[in-house]
Amino acid sequence: MNSPAPAASPTNWEWLETGIASGDVLVPGSDARNSIFYFVRADWDGLMTRRLLIFTTVRRAAARRTIFELLDELCFQHSDWPLVADAAELALSDVDPPVRRTAARLLVNTAEPGRAMAALIASTDPVVRIALVEAMPWHKVLRHEAILERLRADPVPAVRLLANIAVFSKDDPAAWPVLDAAIRADLETCAGVLDSPGSRLPKTAGQHWAWALTRLDREEDCCSWAQRLANPAERPEVRREGVRMAVAAMREWRAAPGRVTPLLTALLEEEPSEVRSAALHALAASMTASRLAADDLVVVLDDPDLGTVAAIGLGSIGDHRAVPYLVRLMLADSDEPRLARAFRAVARAGADPDAPVAAARQILAALPDSCSPDLPMRVLAAFGPAAAPAVPELIARLEGAENDTPDWAFYVLGQIGPAAAAAVPVLRDYPTQGATSALLKVTLDRAVAERYLAGRPEELRRGRFAPELLTWLAEHGGLTVRQHRQLRSLFKVPGSEQVESAGAVWLHEGPAAAAELLEVLPAYLFDALCGPEALRVFAAMGSHARPILDRLDRFIASRHRAGSHIGDFDAEMRADEMLLAATIAARKQIDVRPYAY
Repeated sequence: MNSPAPAASPTNWEWLETGIASGDVLVPGSDARNSIFYFVRADWDGLMTRRLLIFTTVRRAAARRTIFELLDELCFQHSDWPLVADAAELALSDVDPPVRRTAARLLVNTAEPGRAMAALIASTDPVVRIALVEAMPWHKVLRHEAILERLRADPVPAVRLLANIAVFSKDDPAAWPVLDAAIRADLETCAGVLDSPGSRLPKTAGQHWAWALTRLDREEDCCSWAQRLANPAERPEVRREGVRMAVAAMREWRAAPGRVTPLLTALLEEEPSEVRSAALHALAASMTASRLAADDLVVVLDDPDLGTVAAIGLGSIGDHRAVPYLVRLMLADSDEPRLARAFRAVARAGADPDAPVAAARQILAALPDSCSPDLPMRVLAAFGPAAAPAVPELIARLEGAENDTPDWAFYVLGQIGPAAAAAVPVLRDYPTQGATSALLKVTLDRAVAERYLAGRPEELRRGRFAPELLTWLAEHGGLTVRQHRQLRSLFKVPGSEQVESAGAVWLHEGPAAAAELLEVLPAYLFDALCGPEALRVFAAMGSHARPILDRLDRFIASRHRAGSHIGDFDAEMRADEMLLAATIAARKQIDVRPYAY
């Protein structure tokens, strides 16, 4: 972390009060937040911590909520924190429910389990008791089995539900039906309780239940309960939990989309409601579900509320029917985070480039400065040579650049390739890596790459640009002795450079490098970032990569998603779907013999 700004010092508190009032202290990367973390880590019980604790008792509830949330985030770095635990315990009687809820979780995270248990026994406040039970690390609590058994009969439904979930054990499957029935009995009453304001990672009652089912690998039961809860005879609160359980199943098990998609598509036929909306979002979140429900998503494309979600879902699987709607979203300056990926998918699937390219050109023409939005540039890059009509706008970007380097324009010109020949004179004026890359791909002139590499040492250690150039040269005539040494120096460095240089090693050395590649690359196989490139290398190796087939087969046969830890559960699910597809494709190129997938 960077050092705090000079104005942020423990002897000048105006910045702190301003940051708390605005909520800026909760914004990752903000100066106020960086300063707080810097000073607190330097002395956990020091002046900064004590100053923060003053705000736990100020009159403004919003400030108290902010400070307790901040302290809760800080305590992930320092779980044994008695000074903060004292403030959290006092706040269990705060007049504001979100403050009490966060304070209860903070107490569990900063105090010994016995102290948190004592607070649970002493409290009669449902808000506090629910939060304590939800956050409690039960495996650390003495005689927790007996305590949980008593809590299963608690007068507060959410406490009962959480206790029943905590009791689930792999060692006692005979108890599961009884626990399921008890949870189902309290499910509707708990609607809106567990995910109310003040919850750090808010999970509904159904999501808590689904978490227990996935933890126990109860795929059949999870899908079955999703079907039962989403039944039209149930109340909307319960039906939404059914959809959430279907989502949890899809995120955990690869076969789940095939099982729950029919129940979700049936919900799309209903009148507009939160349940119908949740079902559509669930279908669009999974590429597998989107493929299975493609025709159902098309029907929703013109829906004013849900059309965007349907278009993104369809676009992400390369369905050409989404293209007009994706173009409309781009022209409307949509901030949908998956829009660029959807355009890339339809471009790869051979969609007509005319409308997307024209729309991107229209946006660029309306923004004459060199700093343009990412989306139109990403769209042009996705369509590659078909984006050649945009070359004049891209050249204008290069000629009009003043203080900022137009890296996107370089990249797009490179993706267009020889059809962007008109940009060559302007590209030669830029000494940057981006311009060199574009110049190489537009001119197809080896001398461009050779000049750059000649100016670099033989021992290369970092950077993605050199592997790119060396791979291109290996594909277009091969490497010199010196370039081969450069390539080998990159291949020695563990990490992305090693994977990105592996393809060039195979191209230049052929079967002689097979044993080494088979030793090095498997470590990256199922990594969300490096895995696809490692698979491409193995696919290029063909039959020489057969020793890796067992690894590929085990991955393909796995019932569970590959954990990629992206930080977004749906994105992790899609990463697994894409990696699985890439693994199956690579396997077919390695071994042409029939295989039952």
